Amino acid sequence: MEQNVKISGTQVAMLLFVFITSTLIIFVPNYTAQAAKESAWLAVSILPFSFGYLTLWVVCKLGSYFPKLTIFQYCEVILGKFLGKGLGLAYIMYLLVMDVLVLREFSDFINITTLPLTPRLWLLASIIALALYGAYQGLEVIARAVQFILGIYVVGFSITVLMALTNFDVARLLPVMEEGLLPIIRGSIAPSSWYGEIFILATLFPFVDKSAELKKKGTIALVAITLFVTVDVIMTLGVLGADLTSKIAVPFWTVARSIEIGEVLQRLEVFLLVIWVTGVIIKASLLCYLINLGITQVLGFKKLNLVLGTTAVTQLAITNFMLGNASQVSTILSNYWPPFGITFELVIPIFLLGICWLRKKG
Repeated sequence: MEQNVKISGTQVAMLLFVFITSTLIIFVPNYTAQAAKESAWLAVSILPFSFGYLTLWVVCKLGSYFPKLTIFQYCEVILGKFLGKGLGLAYIMYLLVMDVLVLREFSDFINITTLPLTPRLWLLASIIALALYGAYQGLEVIARAVQFILGIYVVGFSITVLMALTNFDVARLLPVMEEGLLPIIRGSIAPSSWYGEIFILATLFPFVDKSAELKKKGTIALVAITLFVTVDVIMTLGVLGADLTSKIAVPFWTVARSIEIGEVLQRLEVFLLVIWVTGVIIKASLLCYLINLGITQVLGFKKLNLVLGTTAVTQLAITNFMLGNASQVSTILSNYWPPFGITFELVIPIFLLGICWLRKKG
């Protein structure tokens, strides 16, 4: 994998924004509304932001100790070769699981909304091929692609929100906190694990020009993500209501489909589809790149084409044949991914940081 490439802190912030929001905007209103009901917009803002910021702080602190190493490399420095390689492999598995779930979210969404008769295998093969191409081109190309699509991504979402205001009713957001804080806390667990994906900074430190800026840029990205997702949930609740939002798998898509202004503005969900698919391709490309980066650094493989090809076949096999139906994937995302993700995003990094502090004091 490329070692001398450098991207800016601003590019990293843009990359984080698209990486995290691309899978949140479509699905998160459903997950949070099931637990928090009308208070779902609180469940995606306060606690998830706090979790994301804590993850960012820990990752940046670790990065300040090892600015020229990725987490795959400094695991060995902290824990020794044997345990370090084991943890490095575990992080590769974490990224692979995330990638597999993103790919299934993509194929299930397309099957549900636009191409119900298209075999899932072909949808998966198409996005894996695109992600593989992006990973092969490298981190700098992925970062430049994000710069190109970010304006379209935000403007497309903003237009959808503005047009949906015709169906918005603020009464559907009430009552707030009717059942207290506990439902909001429950509803915030899944979003917190997705905000925690800001952890990927731990794999990017050596490639960032002026890595000391990463905490500031990461905070800006996190604030933007929180505002973006909160608006997404508020609009969904205001148009559909908490009960309907909790029952529809892709509620924000339904919001976009409900937009009709005379006979002039209709079918705006097509624009939402374009920006969402673009964001998912960026996320899948970066995950594919990081998985292969981890394999080359932990296992020492040098033949990039072989590594990329093996990874692609593995992703396709797991995503298409080993996961269940869309309902089972949704259960994994809401019940099993959060504790799994939080462990790798925050618990293990805190453990590594604690060892660094103890060694420094010793």
